[in-house]
Amino acid sequence: MQIFLLKNRIFLFLLIIITFLGCRQVEDETPKPIAQPEPTLYGTVSGKVTDAKTNNPIPGAVVKLFGLEVKTEVDGIFVFHGIPYFDEQNLTVLDPDYQAYTFAFTLNQERMTVNVALTPLKDPTDELNAFLENLSQLLESLDSEKLEAIEALFSESYVASDDPVTTFGILSGVIPPNYEGVIPTFTEVFQKYSWLEFVFRDRVMNITHARKASIELFLDVDSENAEDGNLSHLEAKCNFEFRREGSDWKIVYWQLLTLDVRL
Repeated sequence: MQIFLLKNRIFLFLLIIITFLGCRQVEDETPKPIAQPEPTLYGTVSGKVTDAKTNNPIPGAVVKLFGLEVKTEVDGIFVFHGIPYFDEQNLTVLDPDYQAYTFAFTLNQERMTVNVALTPLKDPTDELNAFLENLSQLLESLDSEKLEAIEALFSESYVASDDPVTTFGILSGVIPPNYEGVIPTFTEVFQKYSWLEFVFRDRVMNITHARKASIELFLDVDSENAEDGNLSHLEAKCNFEFRREGSDWKIVYWQLLTLDVRL
């Protein structure tokens, strides 16, 4: 009897050990969960492109980032969405009238602002002063062969103001009403006078950016009538608006603020 109980106990002990080892093996064979990679994070990069000298926004500048390309809006703003975190990026700003700009950074936040101030390749003040000097010389030449060169200084969208003072100047044959009227107006001037002095003075420039500007100034015109030799003097306070078209400045608007004619 004792031997029988001993055998049973040994059998029970072996059964417990086998069961334990079997459960352990099953537990060891249970697949472990696969570690998931960290999700890729994306953010937004935006900013404003301005003129370094005037602090005014620059529209139409090309901004490149992460293989994407946008142009700045009229207020100089640009926006890029879906830019990945932790990758080094190069933001590049290009404009034909400004020095190129590149900024290297690593995005680590949901929204990042990058404001850019571009330096003009040329000084608009110097360019516009040279423009007015050239216009004076062309007009003073009284050379009909230079009429096309004068016309080239006006934008095809040029128009004069329609206020009473400017309208009087148009009717007097001093100011062209629009682009189509540039050559006819100055043809008449060249035929009417045998001598002409055209002086822009007291210039006050308002430079918006490298492609847009306005100038308020006084225009003195001294002349000799070709028919009777009479001398006359005209003094006018003017407002000109300019726009760069391609590489050249053009007159897009002409307004007479005051007009005084002395015979």
